[in-house]
Parts: sequence; structure tokens; C-alpha cells
Amino acid sequence: MIIIRIGFYLGLVCLLGFSPLFAQVVNVEQTRLSSDSNSWTGKIDATLQYQNFSEVLTNATGRMTMQYKSRKYFVLGLGELGYSGNASVEYVNNLMLHLRYGYRMNRFSRMEVFHQVQRNPLIGINRRMLHGLGPRFRVYADSLIRFHLGTVAMHETELAMPLSTGQSGILQLDWRSSSYLNLQLHRGPLEFSGTVYYQPLFRAISDYRISGQYSLSVAVSKRLSLNQEFTHYFDSDPPSPLAYRFMTYTMGLGYTF
Repeated sequence: MIIIRIGFYLGLVCLLGFSPLFAQVVNVEQTRLSSDSNSWTGKIDATLQYQNFSEVLTNATGRMTMQYKSRKYFVLGLGELGYSGNASVEYVNNLMLHLRYGYRMNRFSRMEVFHQVQRNPLIGINRRMLHGLGPRFRVYADSLIRFHLGTVAMHETELAMPLSTGQSGILQLDWRSSSYLNLQLHRGPLEFSGTVYYQPLFRAISDYRISGQYSLSVAVSKRLSLNQEFTHYFDSDPPSPLAYRFMTYTMGLGYTF
């Protein structure tokens, strides 16, 4: 089943100061598609906003998710892009590709491996590549609540943008841990999903990232829903000193068919 959801986000102008940083958070838990069938599923999210006041401002985001799930195997492909700016200034210009493969070891656990490529020059990331491996555990699950936790060891290759013209960017290679908690609730018209990540370096635990994403969906009708999402992020040693902390809130409408 292919689900196409078009979101019209409110309050985008107020969030422009934080929008360049939002692409650093890649919350894979929020992109997993609920499916009990042994087949491919997919989803496309897209927003487009055009404003013309004293100057023209264009905002566009897109996300495509493809997932295969069977009794033993799990495959997830994710692509995201975002742009916000005018003729003279760019506020957002990011791209991210993520591929994840999982193998079910038993009823309560699964081993997962992933590869990710990310680019966001506006916050100092010329190129960031991640490769990770680790287990994911199902702590509790019933018809109303699902609770998962997981941890991975990931190798990080990051090429920072040069500080000035003529200089080369700094290439940094590191091993980082990534642990997360995910809670999902589904009762009647309400659906909630929240995830918290903690990602310290193995060689220096004082260098860490903490992020979280929480979404609430309220079904208005069989196909129409009101969606809200809150995201927070903190990096103790970011590639750009201006990009160490941010929070965002979005609200939109979803239509499923």
C-alpha cells in the first residue's frame, strides 16, 4: 500500500531561525511504517510554500520512505531534502539518504545495520557518512502500547565546510555510540510516537548529542488527520558553533488514501 500525505505546516516563518539545524536530526524510529503484512510499503511527505512580501521566499521539503517487512527480514530506505531561501540568502539546503537492514533473531530482538549519507553546508557539514550495527529490543507490545530500545556502534566520517575561501575542510573520523528509547501509543483517534537519542563518542564521552522527536496525530475522519510534531537537539561539540542547540514545533494536516 502506498500512502501519500501532503502536510501544510503552520508557523513556518517563526521557525526559519531554526530550520537550517533541523536536518541534523534523523529520527529513523519516526519513519518506520506500521505494517503487519509481508510486503513493500511506502510513504511520501512533501511541503511547498511560496511567499512574496518585500522579497520572494520559497520553502520546500520532501521525504520518501520505502519499507519491506517479513517475518525474518526488515529493509528501510529513506530520502530527505529541504530548501528555504530567496535570491540572495539560503536558510536551508540539506540532503540525507539512509538505508537500514534488519534480521530478526528471536521474538523480542532484531539485529540492524545501517548506512547514511548527509549534507548540510549551512551548518558546516560538507559531508557526513555513518555506518552502524547494533540490536533493537522490543520491551513491551500490545494493541495499545509499543516500547522499544536499541543501541548501535557507528563509525562517523565527517568533512566540515572550510572556514574561509581557499582553505580545505577538516576531515574527522570517529566511533560513536547511539542509544535510543521509542514509545508508541495508539488509542482510538489518537496516535503518539516519541523517541529520545543519546550519542556520545567512545573516545570522549563529553562529546555527545542528545535529540528527541515527538509526534501526535489526531484522526479527524477516516482519511484526514491533524498532526503535530516537536523536535529538540543538542550537540556539545558541533561543526558550527551556531548550531549546537535548537527546538522546533510544526502542525499540519494529513490525508491518507
